[in-house]
Amino acid sequence: MIENILGLIYNVCFICCFWPQIYKSLKTKSVNDVSIMLCWMSITGYCAALIYALLRFGFDTWLCVNYILSGISVVVMIVVYYKTALVDNSKIFDHKENT
Repeated sequence: MIENILGLIYNVCFICCFWPQIYKSLKTKSVNDVSIMLCWMSITGYCAALIYALLRFGFDTWLCVNYILSGISVVVMIVVYYKTALVDNSKIFDHKENT
């Protein structure tokens, strides 16, 4: 029983840890304070951890859910980062052309 509660808690924490940054980036339309290297390292780590867990322990629901949904969260952050960065760069280029 306690292991399921702890599994739920750590899943919620890991899965949700990128969402405040995603929300802030969408709201402010700025990703200047986002470390894209952290995002790429996180997605690499989640993929490696998922494969390791499957090979070492077999299918474990909590681990698989955690790594898959956390990975999806990071992918969303990466997409937001690059879409926002493209918009920021196009504004910079538009401003230079107009001056």
